[in-house]
Amino acid sequence: MSWHELSITVPFEYVEPVSYLFERYGYGLSVETKPGEHAVLRSYLPSLSRQRLAHIEVGIKLAASVADLGELLITPLGADEDWRDSWKKHFTLLRVGQHLVIKPSWIEYQEQPGDVVIDLDPGLAFGTGYHPTTYSCLEALEELIKPGHSVLDVGTGSGILTIAAAKLGATQITAVDIDSSAVRAARKNFRRTGLDHLVNAESGSIPSGATRGRTYDLAVANISARGIRLVSPAIPDLLAIDGVFVASGIIIDQHDEAVSAITDAGLVIDEIRQREDWVTILCRRE
Repeated sequence: MSWHELSITVPFEYVEPVSYLFERYGYGLSVETKPGEHAVLRSYLPSLSRQRLAHIEVGIKLAASVADLGELLITPLGADEDWRDSWKKHFTLLRVGQHLVIKPSWIEYQEQPGDVVIDLDPGLAFGTGYHPTTYSCLEALEELIKPGHSVLDVGTGSGILTIAAAKLGATQITAVDIDSSAVRAARKNFRRTGLDHLVNAESGSIPSGATRGRTYDLAVANISARGIRLVSPAIPDLLAIDGVFVASGIIIDQHDEAVSAITDAGLVIDEIRQREDWVTILCRRE
């Protein structure tokens, strides 16, 4: 069976809806950020999946009627196995903050003194460190996590934030995601990095069985403004006194919605950080 790569360049604010199309009708998703507030999204389809392609093309046309999207490019790949590795060429070594190093598993790297290396196989799940909000969350975790902390990762994706938390000293971590394929990719990363004994990874949102009866020193949710609005009411009961909530995945035009949800939940906002057109909110339970 031959495969095709689908790719399109979109403004940051359209990453979420176009990602939804690719995740629902395509096979896999990779997101590559570009200068100028754009991202390149990629997914893959067998050559015979005409109905799936039609669904994606209709969704792209609807989005293009209200946004300046790039052209949907369809590139033939050839043999069945080619698509599984073709997306890897879009990822390189990435340094974050003072000590964090995001290393795709297929890249060789000689660790330097002081490095905290996160060896990651994204498994086509969203969350590799290249998106501005993931970058901001990693910076915040490096600043906030202390040895022995307990951490809740809402919308774990590839598990990159959970892995960072464990590498930074957290010892009790719960990772949840509504996408079961993301949880499978995350669990694979936890096992491969030898951190699975520190992590309880489950499908679902919050509150859930995985979090019932527990409180955390820090919770992080790198999802979307809508997602932050939905999970914020549950966060205070899941945080220890003076526990911190890092809320991210928020496009700047929607940050008022997220701020309102956070304050309505009774959390106190300490800082709002902006990176490119995206916002990360640091808040706490008093």
